[in-house]
Amino acid sequence: MGVFKRIRKGKEGKETPYWYIRYSVHGKIKWESIGKVGSVTKDNARAKLAERKKQIRLGQLDMIENDIPTLEEFTIDYLVYQRDVKQKRSWGKDEAHMKRFNSIFGERKLSDINVKDIDDYKLNRLKEVKPATVNRELSVLRHLLFLAKKWKKFFSDNPVSESGLLTEHNLKERILKPEEEERLLSCSANHLKPILITALNTGMRKGEVLSLKWADIDLEQNLILVRHTVSKSKKPRLIPISSALRRLLVEQKLKTSWNDYVFLNPEGNPYLRPDALKRCFEGACRRANIVGLRFHDLRHTAATRMIERGANIVAVSKILGHADIKTTMRYAHPEDSLKEAVEKLSAIND
Repeated sequence: MGVFKRIRKGKEGKETPYWYIRYSVHGKIKWESIGKVGSVTKDNARAKLAERKKQIRLGQLDMIENDIPTLEEFTIDYLVYQRDVKQKRSWGKDEAHMKRFNSIFGERKLSDINVKDIDDYKLNRLKEVKPATVNRELSVLRHLLFLAKKWKKFFSDNPVSESGLLTEHNLKERILKPEEEERLLSCSANHLKPILITALNTGMRKGEVLSLKWADIDLEQNLILVRHTVSKSKKPRLIPISSALRRLLVEQKLKTSWNDYVFLNPEGNPYLRPDALKRCFEGACRRANIVGLRFHDLRHTAATRMIERGANIVAVSKILGHADIKTTMRYAHPEDSLKEAVEKLSAIND
């Protein structure tokens, strides 16, 4: 048993020292990472080792070790929690990500998955996909291990948190130009065009638009209700309906009022799946000769247009459903009058 310092190499060859503790349970040597040197002290590592020794003496560590599930076993509980308790609409994506992790670590106990395993996963996965994709996958595993620790299913530190996520080089938000919008709409299929117009006139997310039902629309009060079950923040919000959008919705109701959903697929059946929408949207962009536009950029476009035309930043934040107004602030640009005021300062020194 003891406290040791180990060097770990990052993806770019950078060496980082970590504190580790080593102890024995039934003759089996256990190594446990405590944290980076500097963030964690040697005294912290000694305290953790003393805690483990106490657990071994009291038989608590034996009990925990024996009760720790494999990743495959706990994945079942995790997905049920995501689907039935959290009612996460995208739990199917979590299932797909965990299927990948289970093909690698499925038979191992949660406590046997270490930081090096995560680092190796990053290196191998980066040969196939972009950093953003790896991060989305790891975020699911990180949350699973967080929940397992919360439920006292294992005792180790979260190896995903210790390894950290990758640096992403995010694409710059794309704002649709008016002439591009005209081309895009003219090149869109009949079932796609009203979806795009709704997104551009509300700033709603893709899932929120596709999940929209007639029960959520009040054409008398000119309001759209984004239900908490489809909202990213899990909070409901109301979005006013503009005059242009109202005309579209009235026309759309004549076509689809017989169905619960506002927007249907090309065959006239609910509801249009996100993957089908993506293919249709990309096809329209190709025909319109528009490069680098994502459906989510329509939300950015709506936000930017509202701000540029003098809308109150707080009002825009509420329409978009941002939990923090700082998120909305990235769409705001200094007014010309403010720029002129600052320029007067430089005139003093001229």
